[in-house]
Amino acid sequence: MSLTYLICRAHGYASRLLGRELILELASTQSLQQLVERLATTEYGEKLKTARTLMEMENAITEVFLNRLRSLLKVAGESRGIDFLKSYLRRYEVQNIIWILRMRLGKASKEEASKLLIPIEEISEVKIEDILEAEDLTQALEIIKRSKAYRLPKTINSLLELEAELWKNYYSRVFERTSRVPAGDRVEIRKLLGLEIELINLRTCILSAIKRLDRSIAERMLIENPAGTSRRKLRHFLESYDEKFYLEHFPAYRSYLEKLISGEEPFAEIERLRILKRFADKRRIPRFISFFYVIKYLLDLEAEYRDLRAILISIHHNIPNDVKLRLLINS
Repeated sequence: MSLTYLICRAHGYASRLLGRELILELASTQSLQQLVERLATTEYGEKLKTARTLMEMENAITEVFLNRLRSLLKVAGESRGIDFLKSYLRRYEVQNIIWILRMRLGKASKEEASKLLIPIEEISEVKIEDILEAEDLTQALEIIKRSKAYRLPKTINSLLELEAELWKNYYSRVFERTSRVPAGDRVEIRKLLGLEIELINLRTCILSAIKRLDRSIAERMLIENPAGTSRRKLRHFLESYDEKFYLEHFPAYRSYLEKLISGEEPFAEIERLRILKRFADKRRIPRFISFFYVIKYLLDLEAEYRDLRAILISIHHNIPNDVKLRLLINS
């Protein structure tokens, strides 16, 4: 199928998303039953009809999310954009590996760790089930190396270092595959990818500045950014400045940086996704037929998925509305 057809279908799929106003309305519901009733006329309605427990509801939300991803991949077929799309979506494989290891090293059970995963086998090159079975970081590294999906250095001493190496591999491949995107659309997509790397690198810098990460390790963890602040400049920042410098030098990301400095990693991750979504929302692409809209749809789709899961869990645990809103990307 043609790239034009893929982009047109992405526009159509985007029109089915819930939108910010409805997400906020759902966040104000007082019970899971109210939430299910409000979603009855949406694409989630049929899947939620037989759900009775929180886990069944989460599974229903995840099923809709995965079906939408698979529909987009199916439409992409053999178009020019399929190589880029598959490479782009491998971010979920990286996230799955990182989440599993964070949870398992924190003594969570396999069952608890698996609840956080986005199971999209179509684009995975590492067997996630094997990572779930790994007893420690050493075993996980062996599994990843055997897959030959990522080029890792011989020595990795911490999960933070492994995370950085996985993202280095990921972004190197994705930037390379932007050559498969129409030339007129590459600039905006590269800017978005550059912003993603910028936020990851700033996290590394902050961890070093607040003495949670040795500077020499932080320097090795920095990812080369073809569309953002260079590694060379960031290395200079690491040598010379404390956390206050980053707040002053990167004011657009102040909320994200403040959460990292205060150790609020989960809220920092939500803020990171908000920054990316705001960036995509503010783009004014003059052409209806632009591949950027495919990527924007994927960002919006993930935001909706994460927000719905956050709302479900918040209602189940009777979390106050003001805290609930802090958990939403579409806030």
